[in-house]
Parts: sequence; C-alpha cells; structure tokens
Amino acid sequence: MWIVNKKKKSLNIFITGLISQVVILLLGIVIPKLLIVSYGSEVNGLLSSIKQIFIYVALLEAGIGTAALQAMYEPIAKSDKEKASQIMVATDRYFKKTGFFYGIAVVLLAFLYPVIIKVDLEYWMVAVIILLQGSAGVIKYFFQGKLTILLRVDGRSYVTTNIATIVNVLTHLIQIILILSGFDIIAVQIAYFIINLAQMLYLTWYVRKNYKWLNWHADPDYKALSQSKFVIIHQISGLIFNNTDVLILTYFCGLKVVSVYSLYSLIFNCVSNVIDTLCSSVEFILGQAFNSDRNYFMKLQETYETYYLGISFGFFTITLIMFPSFIRLYSSGITDINYVDPILPYLFVALNILMYARRTSSQIINFAGHFKQTQWRSVLESFINLTVSLIMVYYLGIYGVLIGTIAALFYRTNDVIIYANWNILGRKPWKTYRRWAVNLITMVLLTVGINTILGPITNYFQWVLNAVWVGIVCMGGIVVVDSIFDWKSFQMIKGMAVDTIKRKAR
Repeated sequence: MWIVNKKKKSLNIFITGLISQVVILLLGIVIPKLLIVSYGSEVNGLLSSIKQIFIYVALLEAGIGTAALQAMYEPIAKSDKEKASQIMVATDRYFKKTGFFYGIAVVLLAFLYPVIIKVDLEYWMVAVIILLQGSAGVIKYFFQGKLTILLRVDGRSYVTTNIATIVNVLTHLIQIILILSGFDIIAVQIAYFIINLAQMLYLTWYVRKNYKWLNWHADPDYKALSQSKFVIIHQISGLIFNNTDVLILTYFCGLKVVSVYSLYSLIFNCVSNVIDTLCSSVEFILGQAFNSDRNYFMKLQETYETYYLGISFGFFTITLIMFPSFIRLYSSGITDINYVDPILPYLFVALNILMYARRTSSQIINFAGHFKQTQWRSVLESFINLTVSLIMVYYLGIYGVLIGTIAALFYRTNDVIIYANWNILGRKPWKTYRRWAVNLITMVLLTVGINTILGPITNYFQWVLNAVWVGIVCMGGIVVVDSIFDWKSFQMIKGMAVDTIKRKAR
C-alpha cells in the first residue's frame, strides 16, 4: 500500500520531466546556433564561461541543500510536520544569510571578469551581461532554494519541472525572436532575466497554498543540518570536478574552443537530463523507503538499478550512433571554428557512462548520510581531474581536458560502487559490476552493428527517421538483455505493472 500511494507522484515526475527535457532540447539547440551565427562563437563561449563561473558562486549554498534533503526524508515519510517545519526554518535562515554574499559576488564578477579574461566585446557590455545573468541566479537562490528541497523530498518535483518548462519555453522563444529581429545580446539577456522572475513568484505561491501546515515561525533545528559541514567538502569537490573543464579551456584554449565544448556538452546534458528525470521520479520513494522500510528498499533497489543502468546505457548508445551526423548538420554554415570532430563524441560518451554508472550507488550514500566518511574520496576525485586536465591540456587541448575528467571518473565510479555495497548495504558489489558489464557489451555490439547498416544522412528529416528506429532497436535490445540477466528484477517490475493495470481496470 505504501508504494501504491507513491506511484502517481512518481509517474507525474517522470512524465512532466520527460516532456520538459524534450521541449528544452528542441528549443535549447536552436539558441546556440543562432548565437554563433548572429554574434560569433566567442559570444557563445563567453555565455558558457559565465554560466560555469556562477555555478561556482552558488557554492555559497555550502552543502546545506543536500544536507536538508537528506534530513527531510524521515519526517516527511513519517508525516512529522513539526520536525519538517523546524528543518525548513533552519534551511531558510541559512539561504537568507548567504544570499546577500551571492549578490556581492555577482557585482564583483561583473567588474573583474572583463579585465581578467580577454574578450573582443566592450567592457560595459560584458559587465551588463554578467549582472543580468547573475541577478536571476541570486533571486532564485534567495527565494526558491528551500522550496525546491521541500517539493523534491515530498515527491512533487514535477511542480518545479512544469514551471521551469514554461519559463524555458517563453525564454527561448523570446530570445529567438529578438535574435532574428536583430537585437543585440544585451536585449536577449534582459528577456532571460525578466521571465525568470516568474518562476520564483509561482513557487512561493504554490508552497503557501499546498503546505499550510508549514510553520515558518518554528524553532530552527540546526542540528538536523549538522551534516552540511561534511557535505560542503563534497560540494566543493563536485564543483571543481564538474566545472573546471570550461574554465581551463577558457584560459588555455580560448572562447571559441569553449563554444565547441559547450555545444557538445549541451547535447549530452540534454540526454543526461532525461536520465535524471527517470532518477528523480523514484528518488523520493527510495529515500523514504531507506529511512522507514529497509527490507522493501533492498528489493526496490535491485530492480531500480537494473533498469536505471540499462536505460542510461541505452540513451548513450543512441547518442553515440546519431550524434556525429547531427553535429554535421547542425554546424553547417559555421566557419569561425570546426565543430565536427571524430573523437569528441567517444570521449563525451565515456565520460557520461562513467558518471551515470555510479548514480544508483551515490544515492545510497546520500540516503545513509555518509558524507563525512566519503569526503576525502570526493577530494581525491577532484584532485585527479584538475591535475590530469592541467597537464594534458598542454599536449592535447580539449581532448586532454576530457581525458582528465574520465581518469577521475574511472577512480571515483569504482570507489562509489564498492563503498555503497560493502559499507552500507553489507554485500559484495559484483551484482552492480555484472550489470555494468552486460550493458557495456550490449552497447558495443549495438553500436558496431547499427553503424554498419546506417547510411549517410543529409538532412534533418532523414536524421529523425533514422533516430526513431535506432532508438527503438537500442532501447528494446538493452531492456530485453537486462531482463534476461536479471529475471527477478523483471518479475518485480512486471508485478508492479500488472497491479497498476488491474487497479485502473477496477
């Protein structure tokens, strides 16, 4: 009965998230092309570079979001409204204290960035772009950070997904109209800033309406957030790990190379976000089960890992096959730098596979709150990434930076899988590795087989038609293979599907 009450929320999260990612993907791939054609690769690289820097500025959150998320699972699962209110008040006060410093960081960056980084644009223009992009982040951080945590742990992240989709659609459409109408990049950024304000207003209204029990005058429970001092190490390491590539390329290779990297990242991030949607749709179920019904969690975890890994490998198999032809079509007409590269797709796929192969194990560590025990491992991952990237960028440029990230991921992925299984679940990690190996072999066979019969693609219509059958073959093949090798997982997912159909019939 416990899981029955969660299925509707989980389905809502997945469906709305999937629709959101498809819409954002379709609109999102248009913007970089228009920016490059209208303003040049340097402007596209500049915007990507600034975006990555603001991710570092968001470090002011200092792990409180992750700590609050972990702390909220138990009171929400047990309907302990008083405890939940106390944690939310403590979280709110932290965000308010640090929001002011976020704003100061934005202003300082606006004045210093054009001095430190060589850009052909005028000083004032770069400063205004940074102020507009940063101000939207400050407002989101100050007002909606805590609200997002509450909705996510309660299985209502579909609410934030829906409003984010609407905001993204409006933002992208207006930006496209402005660019095609000949407006400058400042006008485009102003549109981005204004529309993003709506997201904060809507979420504030929604929480006040649907969480009337939330007592914002309760005594703050800072003790519940004590893990944040350990989470901050993970946050810093994660930021260094995930965002050094763009900064290193900005300094050593220039903004045009950053534009190439950011375009590849955009496409792969869209694929990754679809996988994240699947993950987030059941994350709250897993988190609450871990803290209230460990036996059920163990059964659910097996099935979840089987099909999560399978779907992840499936998406990246499709991407590996279809990406080269897409980038050739997409970059046609762009002459200031070559966007077509035979090696980059393989490096990006390797990076993402290593990242997502560990996701299910990373969630277990988060559910258990083992932030202190694993902090040095996270630091080592960032150290490997930074060291190898800085060395290899001299010899291989953009390839070297990606190799640095892959080297760090190879270490940390294995470490996370082993730690979660041995130290938390009390079992050997061989099941996870077996699933990993089965999917990897299937991926290689599908890629080689399909590439031998896939003909040349000369237009987008051809590309879409081929992408459809390639997607069906890859996803169908991997899911069938995973079901055969993990029959118990197949039986559980089949039973859940049959129960749902029977309830709908009644």
